[in-house]
Amino acid sequence: MIAVRDSKIAEVLNGARAVFLRCGYEGASVDAIAEEAKVSKATLYAHSPSKDRLFLNVVQVECDRLSAEISRPLSSVDDPRAILDELSRRMITLVMDDDYIRLLRSCIGAVPILPEAGEIYMEAGPRRATRIVGEVLRGLHEARSLNVDSAYKAASQFIHLSVSGVIVPQLLAVDQPIDAAEHSKRAVDVFLGAYSVGSNG
Repeated sequence: MIAVRDSKIAEVLNGARAVFLRCGYEGASVDAIAEEAKVSKATLYAHSPSKDRLFLNVVQVECDRLSAEISRPLSSVDDPRAILDELSRRMITLVMDDDYIRLLRSCIGAVPILPEAGEIYMEAGPRRATRIVGEVLRGLHEARSLNVDSAYKAASQFIHLSVSGVIVPQLLAVDQPIDAAEHSKRAVDVFLGAYSVGSNG
């Protein structure tokens, strides 16, 4: 019985995800979600009492998935530049992902009507990502590979360096080719210039 219930929940969430990412929050309808999920409206409402709650669940699940991508084990554990470059490329790849951009657009569109969507996105997305990157930077500081007084502040700056100039063109669907390798190299160069051992930090 539990397995069947879990399967139905997955079907509802997958259907809702597809419709919300395709149509946005306002453009999505319960009928379209039920059709996409191949369940009845009664089944859909049994697992989620409202369209609002379903949207918030989708935002949470998607942010969890994206955070898992950032927190995967790193290939390098000794070379600070290699570690930072890998982290930077992961974030660039994430913000260039079509589904991520659709999710962010959907959240931006939903916030005037459903402010909770913005808070869930910020907490499960950017704030969590900053904590994940902060832990990596704290480890490099403790290994005396970086001079980082505030890991959270430094992580926020590193993420900004990595995605600045990438995310806005993606949001606006502006055709602006991005060389991820070159972009991450510049981000890492600037960050190391500020936080390498011997710098002012």
